[in-house]
Amino acid sequence: MKDKIFQALKQAFPQLGLGDEILMARAEALDATGLVTEENLQAVVTSQKANLEALQKSNDKRVAEALAKAKKDSDAAAAKLKAEHEAALKAEKDNLEAIKKELDELKAKNPGGQGGGQETNAQIEALKAAYDSKLEEINKTIKALQDTNNDYSAKIKAMQDEKDAEAKKAKAAERLAMINAKAKEAGIPQWRIDQGFNIADDMDETKITETMTGYAAEIKKQMLPERTPFSRKEAETVDKDGVKDIVKGILHK
Repeated sequence: MKDKIFQALKQAFPQLGLGDEILMARAEALDATGLVTEENLQAVVTSQKANLEALQKSNDKRVAEALAKAKKDSDAAAAKLKAEHEAALKAEKDNLEAIKKELDELKAKNPGGQGGGQETNAQIEALKAAYDSKLEEINKTIKALQDTNNDYSAKIKAMQDEKDAEAKKAKAAERLAMINAKAKEAGIPQWRIDQGFNIADDMDETKITETMTGYAAEIKKQMLPERTPFSRKEAETVDKDGVKDIVKGILHK
């Protein structure tokens, strides 16, 4: 009975977008009461509508809150990291400016890089190396900050994409439920509904109703027994004596 309840819930409320685990849990709970029978199954399923709608709204709220919290946490973490990187970047730049200033002073004392003595030339080369090293560190810091921001953006996008996919799935299920309902209203048998219909995505409800009416008419036409009237040759083979006896019987009454 549990599986029947599950399938009935799934068929009755596809527009809610509730997962199979949730619907199966509800089916198990209903089955455990021992009160659900073949006769009252549909009534029991219908009575679950308000409760399942409230559950769906609660789930949507939790998803929205989780998404908002993740974005807030990501924004806060990104802002903190950005501030730390900017502070480190400023310190590196200040250090770089100090090296550059010292380098310029040494160059002023030793125009052209010659005549300043071996010690002065060595200092200039060392300062150049330090300058290049600090510049490389600054560029790495900038890239790390960009990568971190991109990573947070990617995480937020992934969560939003997941939510959009769930919304699209729920919308598709709601449309399918509407199409099947229109098919039932038109009198189309369940076996044909289970086969599915080729309905364009841009077809509105009015056009779907007209299409289902056409399907229903075609199915009824196909299910009517074929008429096979007698051919002329068959009519000529009718027992003439039998016909005469029938006529005589009528006239003598």
